[in-house]
Amino acid sequence: MSSQFHVAEESWGHHYKVIASDGEGGKRHFFIENSPYTPKKPDLIIHDGTEIDGPTIGLAKFRRFTSNCDIRLDGAGEWMSLAKKGVVAPSYTFQIPLHGQMTHLAWKKTRSMGSFYGPYGNHKLVDEQSQDVLAVFSSNGDSLVTGHLDMYGDYGESFDRMALLTALAVRERSRRQTTRSARVGHENVYTTGACGAGAGGGAC
Repeated sequence: MSSQFHVAEESWGHHYKVIASDGEGGKRHFFIENSPYTPKKPDLIIHDGTEIDGPTIGLAKFRRFTSNCDIRLDGAGEWMSLAKKGVVAPSYTFQIPLHGQMTHLAWKKTRSMGSFYGPYGNHKLVDEQSQDVLAVFSSNGDSLVTGHLDMYGDYGESFDRMALLTALAVRERSRRQTTRSARVGHENVYTTGACGAGAGGGAC
């Protein structure tokens, strides 16, 4: 049976907890350590278990001055690139061994697939050669990151973890950019009200 990952936000901070269900009653827990304010740490760290001190099984580092990021499973081995392509309808691409060969995959926005639909939309994971949909991340409510990741096939534990890691990286990076844009917009509105139109041309 295919897996489903339920992603929930911590009530006391900016971390996330994940419950993975295998469709046969089995469950597994992961803790997602989110570090938006510590530049030298990976931005996302997946820990096996329910707590932050569990073994590290995945890392994501967001690059500065670009929307790309580096990802790695199990806290060891080579880093892989998760690269943003396009502007109007961006996709996020990476490569992973699948069916005995390196396969090009991409997270793309979808309006027709998902368990439910939030204001930020959903993403589907597509095999760029066959165009098969391998997974869908459905946004839950008003959050970019919380929701469900549904796997559309049984591709193995490592693939499921990579799908989870890349989906969370795409959504968390978008969440931070949205938050930053909202903050800048608020500051611009405040500045305009104080020193812009209607201020009579006086100094500020």
